Amino acid sequence: MARRPTPSQIAAFEALLEKADAEVRDAFLAAVYSARSKVDLGALVAMIEAGDIEGVIALLRMDQGVLWPLEEALRRSYLAGGVAVDAFAPTGIEGRFGFNGRHLRAEADIARIGGDLVKTLEREQNEAIRAVLLDAIERNRSSSQTALEIVGRKSLASGLREGGIVGLSGPQTDRYLKVQRLMQTAEGVQELVVKKNGLLTVRYKVNAATSNRIIAAYRKGGAVAAPDQTISERQYKNQLLRQRGQLIAQNEAHTAQSAGRHEAYRQMLDRPDIEAVTCKWIHGFSRDARPDHKRMDGEVRNFGEGFVMDDGTVMQYPHDPAGGVRHSASCRCTAFYRAIPRRS
Repeated sequence: MARRPTPSQIAAFEALLEKADAEVRDAFLAAVYSARSKVDLGALVAMIEAGDIEGVIALLRMDQGVLWPLEEALRRSYLAGGVAVDAFAPTGIEGRFGFNGRHLRAEADIARIGGDLVKTLEREQNEAIRAVLLDAIERNRSSSQTALEIVGRKSLASGLREGGIVGLSGPQTDRYLKVQRLMQTAEGVQELVVKKNGLLTVRYKVNAATSNRIIAAYRKGGAVAAPDQTISERQYKNQLLRQRGQLIAQNEAHTAQSAGRHEAYRQMLDRPDIEAVTCKWIHGFSRDARPDHKRMDGEVRNFGEGFVMDDGTVMQYPHDPAGGVRHSASCRCTAFYRAIPRRS
């Protein structure tokens, strides 16, 4: 019978995941700043001036040269998940189990996970760029202003283009544009500020400094001062980018490691001396728990049977890509496997 994971082994898995989170987050942010720095600002302004939306999107596309470090971080996360299973091989099998990261299935998994993320980033960035361009047309903003809104201004401190929307998702960009507009008028500021538990707070989650400026303007009954708006816009977009990097890291690193572990146990099941492998769903007690994930806590399935979610989605394990973002985002569930040796 397989050993149950001990607290120290669970802690080791969590440490692996924490390390992968940091690597994926840093790789994503590096890719975004690299993409911004490579943009020909003059060409971008000219395309905006000409109303060439598709040209702008093509110019800002993050290519393979920019994104490969992010895909490499996901590959390392996948392999780390698979290799970690070596210590969980059951007693009674012949020789020692070793995870094969070059197995065709493993290589296909890695290519799919990386490719799916690249497609998601491209789709969401296109949504963000379109939103900014349409907003600029509606407000009659200059092409140079719009270009800097997209790629950001170079920071004297970091040398990076900060405060751009490149790297943000469509929904994040929509929220930013709404806050940006509302800060410009006294009526908008009144709409931005709400009372919660007797305290003034901003309706949308913004960085602390921006929140303070908005609330100060609310108390004066006016709009946010123009210089304060400029600073707040840059800080807010920087915060949104950090949040996106963290969310991508949490989701994608967990997905990659979970897929690597699942493939390791599939390789174990391929052995003639292993009779079966089971998978137990362990609920991660996230703050906003999904009811179906919570009900799955402790449920056991034979390898390949899958867990059926309330919406009909069949997942082989927590963070199975088959569940999509709906079942993966901010999910802290995990799987514990048991490999059963074949009786001689």
